Amino acid sequence: GGEDHRTGQKDDTETPYRELEAWARERFPTLKQVEYRWSGQIIDTIDGLAFIGRNPLDDSNGYIATGDCGNGLTHGTIAGLLITDLIQGRPNAWASLYDPKRKTISAAGEFIKGILNVVPQYLDWLTPGSVKAVKDIKPGCGEVLREGVKKIAVYRDSQGTVHACSAVCPHLGGLVRWNADENSWDCPAHGSRFDPLGKVMNGPANSNLESLQDKKGAGTPALPDAISRKEEFL
Repeated sequence: GGEDHRTGQKDDTETPYRELEAWARERFPTLKQVEYRWSGQIIDTIDGLAFIGRNPLDDSNGYIATGDCGNGLTHGTIAGLLITDLIQGRPNAWASLYDPKRKTISAAGEFIKGILNVVPQYLDWLTPGSVKAVKDIKPGCGEVLREGVKKIAVYRDSQGTVHACSAVCPHLGGLVRWNADENSWDCPAHGSRFDPLGKVMNGPANSNLESLQDKKGAGTPALPDAISRKEEFL
């Protein structure tokens, strides 16, 4: 495990796997062929400790355990003990340490760094599309196209059928990017992920990308190529 990077902010998704494998083979020369590989999202807090306890945005009987920072086995065990004590009204020495509403002054630098990282991601609104036309999209691939001031996320499945969604993340308006390794649309602003057809898979977004399919009958006239539901790939 390793080669961490922020969701949606790595254009070359193959390089992390190659570098991780090279690191392993340098230390374990007898390794055979890699059979499986995968990536996953880790939710980090600014101070590295999970949020475990009463949810400050919920009723008094609402509890959360999140922000594991890659330590889910440890934090999951702690959450079982801590939240049980909170429900039973028993004191727990860890309550303030993991309190979801805590303010960690020592981690202010990390908080500011996170905010500054998000701002440049919105510059995607000023860039052209990753391709100029739908005909440039290969089967099994997704690309973002520009149509005037709009950005459109277009996916062509293995059968040649084209699927179109708004490229605007419904969370806070970031523009999604295609993740060729995971076959997903990823938002580089806050980490939301969507499947190739725009269905939300990971938050903070809690709704799908807006579908642009079949709003005026067959196809989506707003697209640069005026695609049809099933466009033959040439």
